[in-house]
Amino acid sequence: MFRKILKFVLIAPLLMAFQCEDELEESTLVYNLFKVNITAKSSFSLNDTIWITGKVSSNAFDLALNDSIFADNPQPDIFSIYKFIEPNEVSNSKDAIDKFDLMLDIGQFSTLPRCENAQLQVIPEIENNKMFYTYRLGLKATSTGDYVISWQDGTIQNVERNEFIINNYPIENHPNQIGFNSCDDVSWRFLNESEKEYYFTVE
Repeated sequence: MFRKILKFVLIAPLLMAFQCEDELEESTLVYNLFKVNITAKSSFSLNDTIWITGKVSSNAFDLALNDSIFADNPQPDIFSIYKFIEPNEVSNSKDAIDKFDLMLDIGQFSTLPRCENAQLQVIPEIENNKMFYTYRLGLKATSTGDYVISWQDGTIQNVERNEFIINNYPIENHPNQIGFNSCDDVSWRFLNESEKEYYFTVE
């Protein structure tokens, strides 16, 4: 009996340690959304650079602690670039990263494997005051046409998003929607339910 008790006393701290590690791993962080500003014009020339600046708080909310903490590893901002095309039955835009030269000023970026010609993820840098993470990315168009940048979660701060541009591209089977063709995989978004798109023309 004594041996069983002694065995339990020796093993109990180890069990508690594993339990604490499991609890720490279950800690979930809720990140703030990026606030995004885009060069405020509806029309650009091939010589212009369209600058996209994203900023987010350096804090995230820890559900386990029920409090905000400093986020050592910031979440990336994810957005896609499309060029409007002659509408067909299901879509009116096509992946178009290859229509731009990308110029990074602050942060790092990479394409996403789901569709490397549509999706970008941008990882921001911490500001000197440690209060915000920021990125700044330039797009220099190499082809004329009408375009849209669509964010996964970011909040566009521009008052004008030039929504009138999409009126020229109605989809027969999907009225009042954008049909995003990402490497031949089509998804849709209702225009009146989304403020995550920024439209512009390159002349």
